[in-house]
Amino acid sequence: MNAKLTSVIVLAVVVLMFQTGNTFAQQDTSCQSHDICVHPGDHLKYQINLGAVSSSQTYTFGDMVDGNNIKVTEQYADQNNTETSTFILNVKTGFMHDEQNTANMPFLQILPAPIAYNKSSTAVTQQLHDFNGFKRTALVTTQTGVNGSFQVQYDVQTGVLLNEHFVGVATLLGRPVMVESSNNLVDTNIINSDSASTETPKSNTAIPSWVKNNAKWWSEGNIGDAEFVKGIQYLVSNGIMQVPHDSSQAVLSQQIPSWVKNNAGWWSDGSIGDEDFVKAIQYLINSGIIKV
Repeated sequence: MNAKLTSVIVLAVVVLMFQTGNTFAQQDTSCQSHDICVHPGDHLKYQINLGAVSSSQTYTFGDMVDGNNIKVTEQYADQNNTETSTFILNVKTGFMHDEQNTANMPFLQILPAPIAYNKSSTAVTQQLHDFNGFKRTALVTTQTGVNGSFQVQYDVQTGVLLNEHFVGVATLLGRPVMVESSNNLVDTNIINSDSASTETPKSNTAIPSWVKNNAKWWSEGNIGDAEFVKGIQYLVSNGIMQVPHDSSQAVLSQQIPSWVKNNAGWWSDGSIGDEDFVKAIQYLINSGIIKV
């Protein structure tokens, strides 16, 4: 895997672990001896897209080396070649090493499961995810920085990585370019049914109509940024939108990106829902464009 992309994944998973309290529930009865629930014969296959370039990565779990370690074969294939390697995964620690024991790094494609997490955290949300026709409950965390945003989803029940998506700016040949990459689970025998609970998480977002009117007027240029921010101040102070800081005073620190204004216009005419609008506003707050 690309080293830069791996470091981004590590960061996202570390954030997920801290937000969940770094506490994971025990395995089900078939995995009492494992912290990571895999068995000989299990497999995970991912489709990787980096711009217009596609490749695949398959992990096949082989025999148990001992009570704590299982052999894993990794196959990476693109349009030019296929590479195969073997490593040992410690199902207790979640770290893997090669057969010469010369490298040790976390195996991020599957976490201890079922994943226990802090349900009051705003950084980790629960969403309904469709995987090959099965309805699964996923944990989702999104990290946004100055160079872009990265989202990762894990299956709550099995701990399997469902997908990763990055969009942002990278420097290639000495100049910044917009890049987009994704890593999606396309095949596994570990997920073969609906989750135990597949109800779509209910939203308590209820934004007053006057805030929607403000968004429309702002998107059309009839009111300025400062007036629009007052609507955000109302959302924060009344708990309609949860943000990292406990304050009701919203202050505009720099110009709001045009795509947020587009979002506001789409939301005001019903093209997107309340949740999508809230995510755009939370982006402004998390990135420091609006300070609360």
